[in-house]
Amino acid sequence: MNGALYINIFTSIVSIGMGVLLIGGMILPQMQQGTRLVFGLVFLAYGIYRLLGVQAKLKSKRQQEEHERLKKAQEELIRKLKDGK
Repeated sequence: MNGALYINIFTSIVSIGMGVLLIGGMILPQMQQGTRLVFGLVFLAYGIYRLLGVQAKLKSKRQQEEHERLKKAQEELIRKLKDGK
């Protein structure tokens, strides 16, 4: 995994944590409850969005690696068939 992926994972975890803490009232208890709830939901939604983005990137990377593996296996098979004739 590259550095950008680690940053995205860290950002999503921190955002989700902030959202939960704001919604629970553990951070900024002096803020109005409605405002705190809105900010908490925004942080929570952003963290989930980032987490889904990380998941999509990992899935894309796995699919690309599988495609490259299949392509190499296909080329190897074609080369063996040509050499066998």
